[in-house]
Amino acid sequence: MKSLIPILEKIPDVELPLREPSFKEKLKWTGLVLVLYFIMGTIDVYTAGAQIPAIFEFWQTITASRIGTLITLGIGPIVTAGIIMQLLVGAKIINIDLSIPENRALFQSTQKFLAILMSFVEATLFVGTGAFGSLSPLIALLVILQIALGSIVLIYLDEIVSKYGIGSGIGLFIAAGVSQTIFVGAFGPEGYLWKFFSSLLQGAPNIEYILPILGTIIVFLMVVYSECLRVEIPLAHGRIRGAIAKYPIKFVYVSNMPVILTAALFANIQLWGLALQKVGLPILGHFQNGKAVDGIAYYLSTPYSILSVLSDPIHAIIYLIAMIICCIFFGIFWVETTGLDPKTMAKRISSLDMAIKGFRKSEKAIEQRLKRYIPAITVMSSAFVGFLAAIADFIGALGGGTGVLLTVSIVYRMYEQLLREKITELHPVISKLIKMR
Repeated sequence: MKSLIPILEKIPDVELPLREPSFKEKLKWTGLVLVLYFIMGTIDVYTAGAQIPAIFEFWQTITASRIGTLITLGIGPIVTAGIIMQLLVGAKIINIDLSIPENRALFQSTQKFLAILMSFVEATLFVGTGAFGSLSPLIALLVILQIALGSIVLIYLDEIVSKYGIGSGIGLFIAAGVSQTIFVGAFGPEGYLWKFFSSLLQGAPNIEYILPILGTIIVFLMVVYSECLRVEIPLAHGRIRGAIAKYPIKFVYVSNMPVILTAALFANIQLWGLALQKVGLPILGHFQNGKAVDGIAYYLSTPYSILSVLSDPIHAIIYLIAMIICCIFFGIFWVETTGLDPKTMAKRISSLDMAIKGFRKSEKAIEQRLKRYIPAITVMSSAFVGFLAAIADFIGALGGGTGVLLTVSIVYRMYEQLLREKITELHPVISKLIKMR
């Protein structure tokens, strides 16, 4: 990776703020990025009149994309780059100690460089698999450049949110896209709610119209409940006698990232499967009308609705198991690569002159206590969110079960961060303790 440093230094970066942005400034930047995202979703790609077949529904929800616009690729290249980097580090192909801040910065810069490359690779795959219809070579090149540049803009918008806004751009874009789908699907002119009321007025209420809405509500309640579960470790202040605090370890410790990475991996398998079939190598499965009908791609495609599950239960079981296993895998690596591991968290707690209550002030003692909880909770929470995402898909929740799970989780986390930001601004003395959490 160090050999890439000369190249990485030439890639433009969003500068870090000279001072911590205020709460209002963070809201302003987050809102501005969100508006730009929606504007990009309304700008159609120039295709010289070619018809765009709707064969990439599997790609849109999880990648916050809109086929045929500048955000056709969405956050796909960002997440795909993250998957590749985690696999390389996990397999020790890239041997790097991510507990060192300089190495972590190098890792993130390399991931950004790879995301830019993936923008062009995935743009080429989209055009090559016929996502934009039949194009001449010149128009095909033009389309590739348009959607690749649109994706690169999203990479920088994500960086702006991470440094100047609230939460992350990835989460913001997913939440915005899925929320729009849920609202239109429930309350739009052809929404399920109006269809149900229409069938009710006709004296023959159709329960199938209300099931997706009920599924969405059930997923919402389950996610909010799981977000409230936590283990609290009592801490004592090293200098102030009698001062006690609690360090909370949430049950959903890894947040929604394992699901995002897993769903993006499955979507990439569909995309590569289509591309390989196009060149006569259907090793991932065969496709009809853009949907996998056999092979790995079929069993890793999402079976939406109860009817799909009942029609092929083996498909549903394999998908559920694969979702859980992949979420656990990505959850473990996410903890290691983002500084949420016991060793790094122990350093943060120790730097605040805090110690485990009943123990002497020792970073090693804090680390040992955190090791009792963090690895186990990482595995359990990753498996839980994977299971919940799959079940939500089976229920047929609006916006896709995985999309609803991610949106609720993202919005809840943003709500918590908004509260933290506001409290920090009103009470600067406790800002360090809040940031530790």
